[in-house]
Amino acid sequence: MSVNIRELTDASAVLRAISEYDTLGQRSFLKHYEYGKASQYYLRHQNRLYDAKAIAGAAYGYQHRSVGAPAKGQFSGGESHSNAALRQLGFTVMDGRPETLDGESEWRQAVWEHLVACRDANGLVTPDDLRSVGAYGGQQGIWVDKDRTKRVHPKGLAVGLKHTGTDYPDEVSDKGALYHYPTTARRGQDEAEVAAAKLTARLKLPVFLISERANLRSVDLAWVTGWEDQSKLLFVTFSADAPTHLLDKDHSDEQPFSLEGNRRRRGPGTVITRPDQARFKLAVFQRYGPVCALSGVAVPEMIEAAHLRPDADNGSSDARNGLPLNAALHRAFDANLFAIHPDTREILVRPKGPSLAQLGIIKTHLSDLAKQPHRSALAWRYDRWLEKNNLKGS
Repeated sequence: MSVNIRELTDASAVLRAISEYDTLGQRSFLKHYEYGKASQYYLRHQNRLYDAKAIAGAAYGYQHRSVGAPAKGQFSGGESHSNAALRQLGFTVMDGRPETLDGESEWRQAVWEHLVACRDANGLVTPDDLRSVGAYGGQQGIWVDKDRTKRVHPKGLAVGLKHTGTDYPDEVSDKGALYHYPTTARRGQDEAEVAAAKLTARLKLPVFLISERANLRSVDLAWVTGWEDQSKLLFVTFSADAPTHLLDKDHSDEQPFSLEGNRRRRGPGTVITRPDQARFKLAVFQRYGPVCALSGVAVPEMIEAAHLRPDADNGSSDARNGLPLNAALHRAFDANLFAIHPDTREILVRPKGPSLAQLGIIKTHLSDLAKQPHRSALAWRYDRWLEKNNLKGS
């Protein structure tokens, strides 16, 4: 026997169905009523998203108790049936499969607000919370929901990035993170996922950066802001608004150089935060490549972005104030074991050693670099090296 869902006319019945959904959770609610998961339409109430047809069916049962909630095949969902009934009662129904860029942007914002509303006392959500609204739906690092987003772009768009928490300290801050390209046996699939993430960035759509916290998940609204293909890194920032431009290649020579200025600060206790460090690393890799300028080591995982004027001395995050160095030489540089002459670009060591060979330096000047650090940055660091090693005037 079919049911005319347009006979749902009691808003309080809808609110009771929503309350039951909140109590049981999506999975148990749908199982109880034997309804399928929403594939397109969601009721939005107090920033949460609910399976629209299922809510309408359960609400119909509350209003018409003698009939009860209809089976899923006894009534129609969609715009002219259950959606129309819900809207007639003043509720908002959203299309989770929009066909326009503006619609996709609006949907992702609604998903974000839903996930915020689902957070527990520790700010975490469940995997079911994420999957229920399509914020994540696979095992891979980059979740490309091609089936849903192909309406906006035929190649599909990235929706979520799974963050394992294994990145290095200079790659994550409260303002942004470096996200490593997926590298699996599915090379073609990996490349397609990265391409989808870049396309999503160009279309100025946010993604959901998801981190594992035991059986729960933390989630941030994020934007793919840039990338560097040699080191296989995406730059992701956390913000309510889309970035004004993409950091897809080195643009440093197009800007005035500033040796000073960063956003380093001391947080609670003794914790130092460096919100610009991830962006700085990306910019250094874009300018010079992820190759140690002095040893030739070309393993991106071993290369760090070294400041010439250090971050702790208010050195800027301009790529021209940096060089890519392997981790050992970065430590040696910070320990003032060697310096770079600002004019000759020659690598110099202290009279008392260690020698270039002992340090593992095989490139004794910077002339091989296609792009050079700024002279004022080299001069600042060279002057400090002379001072620290009591070489001034000698």
